[in-house]
Amino acid sequence: MSARKKRWVPREPAPPAVLSSMRHLAPVVATLLYQRGIRDKASVDAFLTSDYKSGLHDPFLLKGMDAAARRVAAAIAESEPIVVYGDFDTDGVTAVTLLVQAITAMGGEIRPYIPHRLREGYGLNTEAIDQLAAEGVRVLLTVDCGISNVREVAYAREQGLDVIVTDHHTPPEILPDAYAIVNPKQPGCEYPFKPLVGVGIAYKLVQALARLGLKMPLRGRDLLDVVALGTVTDMGPLQGENRILVRAGLESINATQRAGLKALILAAGLVQGKITSTDISFMLGPRLNAAGRLDDAVLAYQLLLADDPAVAQGLAEKLNQANRRRQEMTKEIQQAARQQADDLGKTERPIIILDSADYQAGLVGLVAARLVEDLGRPVLMLERGETTSRGSARSIPDFNIIEALTSCDDLFVRYGGHSAAAGFTIENDKLPELEERLLAYAAKRLPDMEQLPPLDIDAEVPLAHLSWELLAQIAVLEPFGQANPQPVLMSKRVH
Repeated sequence: MSARKKRWVPREPAPPAVLSSMRHLAPVVATLLYQRGIRDKASVDAFLTSDYKSGLHDPFLLKGMDAAARRVAAAIAESEPIVVYGDFDTDGVTAVTLLVQAITAMGGEIRPYIPHRLREGYGLNTEAIDQLAAEGVRVLLTVDCGISNVREVAYAREQGLDVIVTDHHTPPEILPDAYAIVNPKQPGCEYPFKPLVGVGIAYKLVQALARLGLKMPLRGRDLLDVVALGTVTDMGPLQGENRILVRAGLESINATQRAGLKALILAAGLVQGKITSTDISFMLGPRLNAAGRLDDAVLAYQLLLADDPAVAQGLAEKLNQANRRRQEMTKEIQQAARQQADDLGKTERPIIILDSADYQAGLVGLVAARLVEDLGRPVLMLERGETTSRGSARSIPDFNIIEALTSCDDLFVRYGGHSAAAGFTIENDKLPELEERLLAYAAKRLPDMEQLPPLDIDAEVPLAHLSWELLAQIAVLEPFGQANPQPVLMSKRVH
């Protein structure tokens, strides 16, 4: 959306005392750090340094990590079959890639299972569990999913599987009865950095295995390319440990020897050696995500582990084609959804809920995010089936969408997510009640919705002061992304 169609909101400038304490930095940089909550010398130094060797936390500070790592280590030692079960988005696929690569290198017998979005849906399912149990799998390791699968985890245990849940989504009130749960957001976990994404938690598991003495002919840094891909694409906040992992991961991407990643970079029209977090967000991530949105995410997994350049080139071109189809379909659905919202008079409601049989489940999250940007309101979009509908929700910073859905948890077949995004399945006859209850919930928490969505202005800078030198000073804040957005500067009286 054009900046002209947004409500410009100047952000709080840094107080003189803060500017004084950061006088070794350009005032604009000091202001940007202040606005991102980085306000004392220790925090500033840690943010700007983002040192991989000293900045990462002990993985065993994660509740459940000791039990999880020791069970995986035992499975490796005893050659027990392990399956890593991941979500079909880029976070899940990169987490699966990382663990298959690392545990195989440690001598483990491990293989992937990535459910088909349209046929199986999100998270564990009993049909997959039956299949894996029949194949003799002993350890089922989830990544980027599982925390809401109470019934499915119980079923897997009945089938003789030890289930280790690693997930970053907001835990429900009742947790699954798993062999171990590793989720920094679970009650009782005192891990210092909560916003790790799925692939970040998978990386912490590899760190824990290494600390238990398992060896592999890889350096931990060799895996950071996929950590950066998953973290940025899943919109993990780029502060703290995420910033460290992504910053080091970008170095890995720019020097990667992965045939698949090199082919993907070339197919996206990028130049290896100059890849930024913005390139991940808008060029690489969407191509990896396209496979799971339209068909089978295994294609993206195969690309990331491909070692033959010719095979990698073919897979990258398939992802390119899928991404082009995804772009065309997303545009069509977005136009239809906006028209539906206008026709039904929903654009000024505090929360917008839209459903249609023509909205594809793999794309409704993308479209919902774009409508949030256009309308400045939380949006739920659903693909309506014969008896049930599958939906995605996206929200604004001032409205925790998973808390909103939790207030209606009795209506859902299943649901899960975090403050900014969520997914759910609901029976069609409960949709009217869902809309009624969410509208009432949102009206209490968003009573004074503005007509235009906001555009946060980080700082006012005279036009004469905009220079290459200033851009170089701001560049120390990279990588940009969630919780560390590219700065928005404003100049007045430019005519």
